[in-house]
Amino acid sequence: MAMVVKTSNFLKIKASYITISLLLYSCITPNTLLASEWTFVPSLGLTETYTNNINLTNTDKVSSLVSQFIVGADANYTSKKLQFSFSGTETFAGYSHDSEKNNAYLALNTNASYSLWQDNLKVIASSSVSNINRNATENSLADLITGDTIQQIDNAVGLTFNSGNSNYILGTSLIYNNVQTEDDIGESHGFSATINSVNGSAARNVFWDVNGNFINQKNEGYTSENYQFETKIGAITDYKINPFLRIYNERVTGTLQGSNPEAIPSWGPGIRFQASKHFIIDLSYNYIIGENQTSDDYTAINIDWQPSERTSLKAGYSTRFFGDSYELDFTHRTRRLTNTVSYHETINAFERTNYQEIDNDLWCPTNAASINDCLPPGQVPDNTNGFESIPITTSVLEQSNQFTLNKIWLWQTKLALSRTTFTFAASYNQTESLSTNIVDIYADARLTMTRRLSSRSNMTVFVDYTQNIFDKYIPGGPYQDDRYKTISATYDKSLASSLNTFFTLQYLDRESNIARYDYTEARASINLTKDF
Repeated sequence: MAMVVKTSNFLKIKASYITISLLLYSCITPNTLLASEWTFVPSLGLTETYTNNINLTNTDKVSSLVSQFIVGADANYTSKKLQFSFSGTETFAGYSHDSEKNNAYLALNTNASYSLWQDNLKVIASSSVSNINRNATENSLADLITGDTIQQIDNAVGLTFNSGNSNYILGTSLIYNNVQTEDDIGESHGFSATINSVNGSAARNVFWDVNGNFINQKNEGYTSENYQFETKIGAITDYKINPFLRIYNERVTGTLQGSNPEAIPSWGPGIRFQASKHFIIDLSYNYIIGENQTSDDYTAINIDWQPSERTSLKAGYSTRFFGDSYELDFTHRTRRLTNTVSYHETINAFERTNYQEIDNDLWCPTNAASINDCLPPGQVPDNTNGFESIPITTSVLEQSNQFTLNKIWLWQTKLALSRTTFTFAASYNQTESLSTNIVDIYADARLTMTRRLSSRSNMTVFVDYTQNIFDKYIPGGPYQDDRYKTISATYDKSLASSLNTFFTLQYLDRESNIARYDYTEARASINLTKDF
């Protein structure tokens, strides 16, 4: 179904027809025909959303009633060898202000695993279809109401092997990945392989820690390879200090811009200080191997502390080809409070983060009342009499044939009381192109309160702040700085065992250093969903 949506509108309609036919068939099929291991829940839903600013402009706002008819299904199957889950919806959206915008949107998520040998060797597969924003500089919060989205299809299939006992723990995987998008930007296909192994609790003389991954991706003749391998092997002594040898190598290469064919191989002696069974500190001094390397000899440190089943801290500092590198994973749980903090640095390719600034002309009728009366940027009228040209600069999303360094920080705190749950989630992602050194920043913070009003009704309120900064470090300040402030309240109620409804009010305020992107929008939505 995902591939059908990608190829043509005709096949998309056919896919929608197949989806509806399957759901209707499942509704009339007697439950006695279904195996006991299966759970299959089809659903039909209708959502009516009123927005006072469907075009997201700061003047001359246009209101619209968006009707969404939703066909959905959830399925799960579990046996001794096979686990399968499916969740999907087909949404038919109609717009009262402009019927030409009517469209159908598919979203699904499927996962499956099959055990080939005991529970160690498995075949895994996954497929998902999501609707993501078409261009984050235009509208980072695009959804099915605004319609400014494109479909992205992610498919993966491969093998995993996991084995372990008191002497060792081993995990490996080989996965084929394929990413397709409706606008052909950000597509890639290729393989990824991982290996992880540590000694078991019964080890008495030797300990080891092996971590490696290899990623190969291709798109339109471009290739990228990212190889990273680290191993530690040491002697277990009768003391709390154990010597080890660390070997590390990383290579980022291919035909992409920003590739670094010079690897950063290194080795060095280290000391493991094991203060207690669950508190380990690794300290090593690493020598760069070879000549003409981009890094000097360096020190690496790792901390692994697990004082209890509810608390865990892992942190690390090292040097990679791009400079100093840090990692952090922290979790802490009590009966009501859960905290999770993480920080990781990854090298990616073929992302949807490459924006090209283009000088355009905006042709507007003379004495136009608002920018809504103007033609799209770059479009010239057949007859320019009665029009005037306004020079503007726009950002166009382009294929990113380059490596990017992503520094991702995540924080979540959840407080669960008897009837009320508070959740605070924050994220920060700094993306840097290794070829142009252009830095973009995506930050978000959300505070959510969920209150159980009765056994059948709940109230959810959230406040969200999102900031996107594009080309942050160019002279004169960032090219574009967008700030989205959202407040939303939802009341949901179970009307019967399989009939549910919700009502949502939402207000959004966007501010930008580019004036034409400033706007406010208010929405009101009501939904009715029937499960079968």
